[in-house]
Amino acid sequence: MKIWNAMRKKGLQAAALFLVLVLSLGLFACADPLQPTEEEAQTVMTIGDMDVSYGFYRALVLSCRDRMAKDPAVWEDPDQAAEMEEKIREEVLQALQNFYAVFALCEEYDIEIDDGYIMDQVDQTLQSQMDQFEDTDAYLESLEKEYLNHSTNRLMQQQSVCSSTLYYTMLQGGAFETDPDALRELIHSDAFIRVKQILVVGEQSTLADDGSFFTPPEQHTNEEAKHLAERARERYLTGEDFDKLVEQYGESLYMTGNTDGYYICRGMWDDVNEEAAFGLVVDEVSTVIESDQGYSVFLRCEKEEDYINAHFDELCQNYYEASYSLALEETSASLTVKTTELYDSIDIKNLQ
Repeated sequence: MKIWNAMRKKGLQAAALFLVLVLSLGLFACADPLQPTEEEAQTVMTIGDMDVSYGFYRALVLSCRDRMAKDPAVWEDPDQAAEMEEKIREEVLQALQNFYAVFALCEEYDIEIDDGYIMDQVDQTLQSQMDQFEDTDAYLESLEKEYLNHSTNRLMQQQSVCSSTLYYTMLQGGAFETDPDALRELIHSDAFIRVKQILVVGEQSTLADDGSFFTPPEQHTNEEAKHLAERARERYLTGEDFDKLVEQYGESLYMTGNTDGYYICRGMWDDVNEEAAFGLVVDEVSTVIESDQGYSVFLRCEKEEDYINAHFDELCQNYYEASYSLALEETSASLTVKTTELYDSIDIKNLQ
C-alpha cells in the first residue's frame, strides 16, 4: 500500500534509510540513522504556524506521482508535463492542509499535540513496528520503499494519535449532537438520505470511500466505463429494476447483493458524489456522475424505518465521523500556506 492510501486511512507502515558519516576530532562518527538528514529537515513551507519538512513533502510528491503519472509518456509533451506537475502540487498541498488541520484543531480544543501521553502512544506504536524487523536497517529499508524516513513516520503516527484524541474530545465535549431523540429526528430529516449506486470503474483508483475494493469483471477504459453507466441508466429509465441493474453493471463490492443502498449524511463522501446524491429527490435518478472512483448512477430512495431501527447505532456513528470530517475540512480551508525558495526549486518530474 502506498503512502497516499495510508494517509487516507490514517494508517502507516513505512520510512527511509539514511546513514550520515561525519568527521569529528579525526574520527568517523556515525550519526543516528533514525534522525533526518539536514536536507530532509529543511522547511518547504509553513501551514498555519507549522513547518513542513522537505522529507515529508518529498514522500507525498513521489507517492502522488506514482499514482497520477504511471505512464512516462505524460512527461514527453511540455504542456502536458506542466499540467501534470501543477496537478501533483495542488493535490499534495491539499493533502498537507488536511493533515495539519488535525494539529490546528487540536490547538482550538486545548490538546497539546506533544503531550506526554500522546507521545508515549506514538513511541509504543513505533517500537511495535520496529520489533517486526530484524534490526534498524531492515526497518528503515522497509520504510524507504514508501519514500519515508523515521521522523516522517513518527510525525504521521503523532497525527494519527492526535486525530483520535481530538475526535473523542469533540464527541465528549458536545461538538456533535449526541441526544438519541435528536439524532433519530436528524436521521429522519433530509440531513440523511438513502441512495443506491451503479458504479462502473474505468482507469481510476480501485478503493472505494467505504474501504471496499471494486470488483470489475474486466478492465474498462474511461470511455467504455462511461458508456456502460449510461446504458445502465437508459435501461432503468425504460422500466428495468435498479437492483438488477446494480448486479449486472455495478462494480462496487459494497453494493453487491445490497438492496438497502447507502444511508449517508454530509461529510461521508467525496464532494462530487455527495453533491450529486443530495441534489436528488426521492425516486429521482442522477445523470452519469464522473468522480475519482469511476462513473456512477445514483437513485435516491425512500428511507425505511425498519432499517433505521436495526442500524441506529451505526447511523449515529456515521454522523459523528462525518461531523468530525466536516470540522477538519473547515479548519483545513482556513489554514494559510507560505512556501519557501526550496519549494520553488523542486522539480516534480525528476525528484528522486
